[in-house]
Amino acid sequence: MITTMLLAGCAHHHDPHFYNQSGNIQRYNQPNIVPLAGWSPPAHSYRPLHTHKLLSDYAEQMTMKLVENLRYVTVSTPVAVASFVELDSGLDKTNILGNQLAESFITELQEFGIAVVDYKTTGKILVNPNGDFAFSRNLSELSLHPTVQYVLSGTMTYNDRGVILNIRMVDLNSKVVVASSKGFIPHFVVESLHPQSARNALVLDSTD
Repeated sequence: MITTMLLAGCAHHHDPHFYNQSGNIQRYNQPNIVPLAGWSPPAHSYRPLHTHKLLSDYAEQMTMKLVENLRYVTVSTPVAVASFVELDSGLDKTNILGNQLAESFITELQEFGIAVVDYKTTGKILVNPNGDFAFSRNLSELSLHPTVQYVLSGTMTYNDRGVILNIRMVDLNSKVVVASSKGFIPHFVVESLHPQSARNALVLDSTD
């Protein structure tokens, strides 16, 4: 299910919605964007001062495993990528990690030759004093997109060492899983999404 959310800082409220397989807009309960609530690594767990491992490196490895067992998807069957969600009873909570994983998988799938639809593209460029914008989560700024047959998303489960990911690509019509993969993101890579965070007086930075 492909959900779209409000653009951060937008002054107007719009009903949450999603695009079904035919490209028609349907309403849905708006997911909650939350921090990594309820999870923090142990105080004495390993945290490197510098690391060359980026979230995109892990996404690339998981995409390779995903493509190995991929079935039915072709250049004529576009894939959309939705935010990863926390594995709970609601499956409607995401955070900076869930959104960043979705962005990384868009890039990785496209590099493997898979047609990817970015349904947050407005089809125009908005120019204002704050910058030039081509993306939005505002329903009124989005148009219908080519038929989307498959969606890629996944769930996130936290433990003392980091985040366990279960990823799948699903046919929106039949609900059949056509590819799946799993992975693990160490806690210090997750923390690097917040460069201002510090532990034991060491600044966590994955950009060096």
